[in-house]
Amino acid sequence: MIPSLDLLPAGCLVTSLARDVRFANAFFRSDLGLDPDELTGRRLEALLTPASRIFYESYLHPMLLTEGLCTEASITFISGQGERVPVVVNARLLPGHDPMVIWCITRAENRDKIYEDLRQARETLQVNAKRLAELASTDALTGLPNRREFESRAERDIRSAERCGQSLGLVLIDIDHFKKINDNYGHAVGDDVLRNLGLKLLDVSRKHELVARYGGEEFICCLYGAEETSALAFANRIRAAVRTIDVKGRGVTVSIGIAIRPSGSGFGLAAMTHRADLALYQAKSAGRDLIISYNETGFFASC
Repeated sequence: MIPSLDLLPAGCLVTSLARDVRFANAFFRSDLGLDPDELTGRRLEALLTPASRIFYESYLHPMLLTEGLCTEASITFISGQGERVPVVVNARLLPGHDPMVIWCITRAENRDKIYEDLRQARETLQVNAKRLAELASTDALTGLPNRREFESRAERDIRSAERCGQSLGLVLIDIDHFKKINDNYGHAVGDDVLRNLGLKLLDVSRKHELVARYGGEEFICCLYGAEETSALAFANRIRAAVRTIDVKGRGVTVSIGIAIRPSGSGFGLAAMTHRADLALYQAKSAGRDLIISYNETGFFASC
């Protein structure tokens, strides 16, 4: 057993229960600058500062006798050059015909550095995990929530609306003739239009209104507590804001489809999205730059 202790990357002492040093591994001897001949047979107390001797007598030794184990105790050794060396020790009593105590010893500053490195590593992991979560839930171009994140949050809003007896509005937005913008002016200009529309959506929406990029040139909004009148007002704010986006001297228009989920209606996000998509299709078929709402009585067109 003892030869293998020389391979440990930490200090190791073996003492008798009477506190005589039986063995000190190479790491311990090197760390404290002590010759093996100076250690073997010496009393453990002779290697400690006066305060650590008192601590050993009053705490460490009684703990080993009663519990057989002592962990994370701080004491101070004296090096071969007479310097104080603060360490952290873990000790275990090995009972038997000749009881021995094995001490594992780490410099306190090394332990503190390890803990600090671990703390920093944990913080880095937390930051990276948060960043990865943001990347997974955010549209890279506009900075808005992506479709997956929108659907997750909208489902929560629907469940909350169901519990609280609230209505819900879904607004689906499509940029008119977006392909022509890309074809005539290039994808960089098209990307600028998408980014600007995302900013406009954030400008006109309130804190409780969820806006997201749904995919391609489509955007989507979930309006908690909205009824048809308030959803139409929201859509008109969007349409007015989008018209201020300039593309080579020309404005941008959007077609908008709205679906309302009355309180207690019971249908979910898929049904709402389908109805909003039908309304959007009607807006585009009717000439674009229109807002059309789908409700229980059929389509309702807004200028």
